[in-house]
Amino acid sequence: MLNGIDVSSANGCVDWDKLKGKIDFAILRCGYGSDRADQDDKQWARNVAECSRLGIPWGAYLYSYAMSTAEAESEAAHALRLLHGLTPAYPVYIDMEDADGYKAKRGGISRQLATDICRIFCERLTAAGYTAGFYANKDWAVNRLDMAQLSKWTFWLAQYNDRVTYTGKYDMWQYSSSGSLPGIVGRVDLNYCLRDFSLAAASNSSGLRLDTSSKNMNSGEKYTVLAHCQERPAVTIVGRDVIAVSEPRLDPKGRGWLIDVQGLPPEPAVRHGHIMVTSGGQTVQCNFNVR
Repeated sequence: MLNGIDVSSANGCVDWDKLKGKIDFAILRCGYGSDRADQDDKQWARNVAECSRLGIPWGAYLYSYAMSTAEAESEAAHALRLLHGLTPAYPVYIDMEDADGYKAKRGGISRQLATDICRIFCERLTAAGYTAGFYANKDWAVNRLDMAQLSKWTFWLAQYNDRVTYTGKYDMWQYSSSGSLPGIVGRVDLNYCLRDFSLAAASNSSGLRLDTSSKNMNSGEKYTVLAHCQERPAVTIVGRDVIAVSEPRLDPKGRGWLIDVQGLPPEPAVRHGHIMVTSGGQTVQCNFNVR
């Protein structure tokens, strides 16, 4: 089994360097509720960047307040907005725990509606290319969700115990909310994962991809190429009198590697240069036309 944590802004500013080597994965809250910027998790971008920088496989979750299918659609859109351009190795979950009693205080939701909310979220995330799942405690799994309707997606079970008594299928188990780890002030949720989702993500990767294949530039203009790949790419240049190119650096959003290309002072006519980007045994070319 793999050992991991899940964190949100409630855990403050995590020192991920101290966690490196002590966990196998992290599930990061991206936000909560409907698609509003003020409901984005305040530590989301930093947590993603830090996990990516340190090579800690990560997934995401969105805490649900949905009480209708329309609100479920908005919550899916919320997660997709924050995940745009990112490639988590672990699943993206909808969190159905109702820990603060929001749903209960408003009369609750039916078992079918709760199931539909999970289904809509998972369908939208799956359609966008992510591994989708849902989080709930044993009571929700047994009494408040129709697990048969959700069987195609991965389940993250919460049961604070020394063993699981839930008899259904699950891939991740949150077994404690009172863990203590270096780099985190206060308590942190602890999890076991029965599947190494990062291996599946690596095998499903489409390999090296650049965000553009051609760019027209003026002299002095700079364009940053995003190389979607795991390994640090090697860059070769044709036309060093046309373009200047930086060394690749990690994208702080965790999408891959950034390469700055700047157009050099021109001759009377348009000049042409290109870069060859190589990673993981693949090479892709990007052309630049500089005036």
